[in-house]
Parts: sequence; structure tokens; C-alpha cells
Amino acid sequence: MASYIKIIMLAVSLIIIAVIFPIALGLIGNAGNVVVNATSGQTLADVIDPTVLTLLVVLLPIIAIISVVMYFLPKSKA
Repeated sequence: MASYIKIIMLAVSLIIIAVIFPIALGLIGNAGNVVVNATSGQTLADVIDPTVLTLLVVLLPIIAIISVVMYFLPKSKA
């Protein structure tokens, strides 16, 4: 009986990840276009260093995907 619950929890988790992950990746990809100062209209790309923005937009999704994969990999019983 417990194995059925694990399978259902895994299926629900994967559905949630499949719905939320593309939305989050799209929002992170548009991070440079976010207005951070409404009075002057400055975007995040105007305010921070371009290398920091590249790290945010490129490496953060890669780290998130790796963390999801590492969570679902079978754990050793040692």
C-alpha cells in the first residue's frame, strides 16, 4: 500500500514541476526587462553588471534542473 502512495506523490510532484518550471524559467529569462525604478524607468539590465545578469539568467535555471534531477535519482541504501 505504501508503494502506491509513493507513486502517486511522485506523479503529482512531476505534474507540479511540469507546470511551474516553464513559467519560472520564462520569468527568469525576462529578468533583464524588469523595471526596478518606476520613476526613471530603469530596468534591471541597466542597474546591475551584465555578468551578474548572465549568471542569473543562465546558471540559475541550470542549477534548478540539476537539483530536480538529483532529488528524483534513486538514493543508495549504504
